[in-house]
Amino acid sequence: MSVKYALYRLVAAVIVAGILTFPGPGRAQAVPPEKTEKGVASPQTLPRGFEQSIAQLQENLKTWKSRVPAAVADLSQTQKELDQLQVAVASVKASMVLERLPLLQVQELLDLYAGHEKGLKAKLNDLGQEIDELNRSRQEQVESQNALRVQLSIIQAKDPAALPPKLQKTFLTYLNLAGDRDRLMTRVLGQLEQRRQLLEQEQELLAGLTPRLKQLEADWKGQLLKRPAAAVPFREQVVQAWKSLAVIPQQGWDWLNGLVASGRLSAFIWRHLAPILGLLGFVLLLGWSTRRFNGLVTRRFRTWRERSTDIHLLPLYVLGHALVANLFGLGLILWLGLFFWTFNLMGSTPAQVILAALVTLWALRLAIQWVQGFFAGQTAGGVLVLDRDVARFYRRSLKLFLVYLGLGFLGLRSAGLLGFPESSRLFVEHFFLLGILVWGFWLLRRPYLIRLLPHLSAPTWLHRPVVSLFVRGLLLFLLVVIILADLLGFQNLSMYLAQAAVWTMLAVVILWFLWLMGETVILHLLHPEAGRALYFFPERAELIQRIYVFSRWALGIVLGIAVVLWSLNSWGIAPRLVASAFQWTTWGPSLGPVRLTTLNVGGTILAIYLGFFLSRLIRSLMLARIFPRTALDAGVQYTITTTLHYVILILAGLIALTILGFPLTNLALVAGALGVGIGFGLQNIVNNFLSGLILLFERPIKVGDMLVIDGQWGTVKEIRVRSTIFETFDRYVLIIPNSELVSNKVLNWTHYGVGINRLTLKVGVAYGSDVRQVTQLITEVCQANPRVVAVPPPQIYFEAYGDNSLNFTIWVHLRIPSDRTPATHELNSAILEAFNANGIEIPFPQRDLHIKEWPAAPVEKIED
Repeated sequence: MSVKYALYRLVAAVIVAGILTFPGPGRAQAVPPEKTEKGVASPQTLPRGFEQSIAQLQENLKTWKSRVPAAVADLSQTQKELDQLQVAVASVKASMVLERLPLLQVQELLDLYAGHEKGLKAKLNDLGQEIDELNRSRQEQVESQNALRVQLSIIQAKDPAALPPKLQKTFLTYLNLAGDRDRLMTRVLGQLEQRRQLLEQEQELLAGLTPRLKQLEADWKGQLLKRPAAAVPFREQVVQAWKSLAVIPQQGWDWLNGLVASGRLSAFIWRHLAPILGLLGFVLLLGWSTRRFNGLVTRRFRTWRERSTDIHLLPLYVLGHALVANLFGLGLILWLGLFFWTFNLMGSTPAQVILAALVTLWALRLAIQWVQGFFAGQTAGGVLVLDRDVARFYRRSLKLFLVYLGLGFLGLRSAGLLGFPESSRLFVEHFFLLGILVWGFWLLRRPYLIRLLPHLSAPTWLHRPVVSLFVRGLLLFLLVVIILADLLGFQNLSMYLAQAAVWTMLAVVILWFLWLMGETVILHLLHPEAGRALYFFPERAELIQRIYVFSRWALGIVLGIAVVLWSLNSWGIAPRLVASAFQWTTWGPSLGPVRLTTLNVGGTILAIYLGFFLSRLIRSLMLARIFPRTALDAGVQYTITTTLHYVILILAGLIALTILGFPLTNLALVAGALGVGIGFGLQNIVNNFLSGLILLFERPIKVGDMLVIDGQWGTVKEIRVRSTIFETFDRYVLIIPNSELVSNKVLNWTHYGVGINRLTLKVGVAYGSDVRQVTQLITEVCQANPRVVAVPPPQIYFEAYGDNSLNFTIWVHLRIPSDRTPATHELNSAILEAFNANGIEIPFPQRDLHIKEWPAAPVEKIED
């Protein structure tokens, strides 16, 4: 093997090693060594090959250094997710052992972990591909470096002088950089491997939990119609529940006595005296500040309510007043939470019971005050204009119902925290749910409900008596079925029906409350007669009306869908099952990458509609609120709004194409097809479109400009995609293609804005008139006209000797171009009056006729 051939192989190895230093499409492309005629590299190319490889290694080292922190962060995040999943899985397994997982929660967990498991599979697949690619790249780099060392050994053995010290130093630099790169790559690979192991652990956790949840779901569904082998008598269940409830206060008292008697309480206080005093001082400051703030805001609220005529804000006013009145309670809850968190007591059972009690009492007081203000009645200034007996009935009933809810929630929460027996807890919970249904049935009493419905803010179809009758009948049917199932021993079925019915009723109440608040905001902002939007944009009444109708419709649709999904989920029909029922919307023919399914077509239509709607909304807001605060003229405003309109429509079109599945990379093909169409028959249309863009951006003419086109005076009303709308002063419209305005001459009187312009008039006087007097009279007439500006002053010139008159030219400057016609009339009339008053004659053309021969009169013959 010759030395030159070895040098050639060495250069090739160096370049290959440089190319393989980092995998991916972003790596640099090495320049191949120069070759001689025989295909052998020259010795001069060897240093350049090393320099290229070193430069590439330095760039790749920066990339690998940036990847290390990212890999560490990903590993830390994965470890955190694994820890959280382990805690969640352990909690679920404990609940499964204690048989505390209801059917609805099992279904929710199945949906949650199914999505998590699907995401884990995708992450593991991507991570495996990345690791395999890095391993393959590292193997190629090792082989390249080994080949490089072999070539150097061969060269040094054949000709030691072929490797000068400078080249050897360069080679050592290359090896050091390659070593640094290998260490970084090994570190990143190690972190990726650790992350893959953590993801596999997560997958194993879910793989072990999912089958058990599915089995539990099947067992739950199978046990709904099973009767227990040894049913506990109803009386015995009541006695057990009462004994368990009676023990709770004694347990709390014993715990408190033990805490005081053992000295732990005093020791804790003395050990943390300074923080406790600081927190007590903070709660005193909180009480003082909330009291002052409550008084100030309450006075403002009352003043606003006395002066305000907007009745649509009354529900928000009542809610805001109740929140302000209960600020101290909210602050006390937050302070107590901070207290427990500061002393690491948040996880203790007494702390959780105390916090649950305070939160329940605060929410109960807030709700009762809101009910009091909402159902205060017509005479007491309530939100609903109700009769006295109707308002009293719902006010009292709802207050008692809220107390029942609060005490029941607090009791069940405390029972769970204090180790209440499972059988007794389920018995109490079952009767608590039955009580909620009974209260709901009581509140739907027909004599009061038919007088309440007309005043409720709800969809009109809910005001029909048949709807309330159906709801009341359905609730009565459920109560009868639940009680019968419980009496017959089907306790699981009874519990399931009670939970589902209560959750459905809760969904309806919560979403009705959201409807009420949303309707209040919509009425305040968008009401067609008294909304704030009409106050700010009176000229957009029609648009506000459409937005108002659309907003109410959209709010009803969204909340209605939410009620249906929540209710179905309460009855065991998960959202995934509802989604599968609409699977037919994804069926449809395919035209290449485009899928014409019902869902895609509907999404496309919606995207285009929203594009037009958003464009009109933004243009209206800019014209009404933004442009009046700027000094932009009408032309600039029109250019900005039209450009935004086109941009929004283009984005809507691209979104619509994406929804249909059309790849945006194929737009080049569409552009080519358009080019062919333009070449054959769309030249005029495209010419007018491009001319319209030139008019919008170059702005030789603008909307509102005064033009003279073909002798017709008028103004530009609109610049469209293909044509421009030109309205003459005679009130007829010319539709002019944009290309004509770009290519032809156009007289624009307001191109630089509406400003001073010159008017030229001509007048003649008879020969023999005093020229100085005529000049003085015309100057006085021009200066007296209010349309003529003082600077520049009027200019009168004796222009020429005419055939019949002395001709004068008058130059006057007017304030605006629209004054030209009336100024012409006024000045001509005033000049004529001045000339007549001063005896100056305005001549008319005269001709002298000379007759050379006058024909003789014909002789009449007189016949006899």
